[in-house]
Amino acid sequence: MLTEEIRINLAGRELAAKQWGDADKPAIIALHGWLDNAATYDRLAPGLKDYRIIALDFAGHGFSSHRPEGVRYHFIDNVDDVIGLADALDLERFTLMGHSMGTGVSTMLAGSFPDRVEKLILIEGIGSNTSEAEEAPRVLRSAVSDMKRAAAKSKPIYETRDEAVEARMKGIGGISRAAAESLCSRGLMSVSGGFTWRSDPRLVMSSAIRLTEGMVSAYLKELNMPAMLVTGKQSFLTGNAVISQRIQLVPQLEWAEYDGNHHLHLEPETFKPVVEMIERFLAQ
Repeated sequence: MLTEEIRINLAGRELAAKQWGDADKPAIIALHGWLDNAATYDRLAPGLKDYRIIALDFAGHGFSSHRPEGVRYHFIDNVDDVIGLADALDLERFTLMGHSMGTGVSTMLAGSFPDRVEKLILIEGIGSNTSEAEEAPRVLRSAVSDMKRAAAKSKPIYETRDEAVEARMKGIGGISRAAAESLCSRGLMSVSGGFTWRSDPRLVMSSAIRLTEGMVSAYLKELNMPAMLVTGKQSFLTGNAVISQRIQLVPQLEWAEYDGNHHLHLEPETFKPVVEMIERFLAQ
């Protein structure tokens, strides 16, 4: 399947994306999870042969530029970047697909711009992390402390690429070597002494402000387009009561569970049923 790299300039920053498929096919904008990158769709995208998949590297991830020095990474700013990508590619309407953190960005964008999103595909997530309104002062205090430490924070250096791959395997949820290799293909860079991550260290700082559950619910209730959700039976999200409550809020949501972990769409042993469900959903 034809692949190519895309670069766009948005407000003086470069956003990178990886594209599969011809430009004349129906477009799917695909959004990755926290500290991942566009390569999270390396197995899933080639299976959707009748579509053009445009997987974005969020700011600070993969090959996209970092945000300016001294600027926080606000989760909600990713919505501007996705709309900017769509506008730059002349995509007035498109299908939106997200994994993990990407599902949070997807639901916020689709809830705010339902006229632009034809269908919504969610993998291992629905909405974003939240906190109670009463927690806002503590959340901000923690974020300010993190910002002070950010300048002194250094990225780890691994002597060999294999060491970095093994470290990625131990990330949130745990993934196989094959899945880690995919993510590292776009997430590592060579430095003096070995290899380190391309991602901006500021991405691990605490959020300065979080949405409340009521605010997330408001976005979900506006999702009037056909939507689907896939979760992994061996994922850390399994049995999550909040996820179950959110599912009930989306008017046209099709939900299925398959064997697999948090990256079931990327794992060699579990991605095929996910591709098959997406194909059926898109054909409806």
